[in-house]
Amino acid sequence: MRHRLLSRASLVLVLAGVTPVPADETGEQVLRKSDLGAWAPESFRAHIRITAPQERPEPLDVEVWRSGESRTLVRFLDPKERGKFLLRRDDALWFLSPSAKKPVKLHRAYRLRGSASLDDILGMRYSRDYAVVGMTQEDGLALLDLKAKAKGVPHPRVRYVVRVATHRPVRAEYRLASGKTSLTAEFLEWDEKARPLLKRLVLRDGLRGGGTTEVVVLEMEERPVAAGLFDLADGSARKTLEP
Repeated sequence: MRHRLLSRASLVLVLAGVTPVPADETGEQVLRKSDLGAWAPESFRAHIRITAPQERPEPLDVEVWRSGESRTLVRFLDPKERGKFLLRRDDALWFLSPSAKKPVKLHRAYRLRGSASLDDILGMRYSRDYAVVGMTQEDGLALLDLKAKAKGVPHPRVRYVVRVATHRPVRAEYRLASGKTSLTAEFLEWDEKARPLLKRLVLRDGLRGGGTTEVVVLEMEERPVAAGLFDLADGSARKTLEP
């Protein structure tokens, strides 16, 4: 009788277009293999363009220097923004400017342009910061329901959609604790030369009128990054980046 009930349940899932989760791969394993934040090089320099036409017609070009997860420097490339940086060390984010007497502390969720924050651009460590609370499969996609393991994670809940055949994430729906979708990220283009690196994503705001923000990685170079770039008090190393 128990076997018959299980068979009927599986038949209902198939008729609904949902396939049962493979017995040989758990939700945690799928998440670990498709963890976008874990694929980036440990240390790199990147040129990124952010476009949010509903906010400003012109794109924002930035240069990102990163060493490990805890240290990130963003340099604004517009000549009018010369000498301005965002510096993140651990969970603290600072704005640095030649006209400011001291660094200005910003909220971690500060948006560079449109809906794009540093976490949204660089990717979060999903397998480390989230627990899988549910998984189903539909049309070759694994739908993972994630819940933050601790407070302070940018999004309390995430629906993470992964293409099963390649373990490439397709979409992330970031949700409030209530379950309402606050932001959706669509992962559209990949660079497969050495490792799978995201080249283009589009963010759709679910709370502020549904505006879209496009993020394009124009260049990424894996390389050592000098520790002096992340010195909050001494900006001499950062000055060497200016043309």
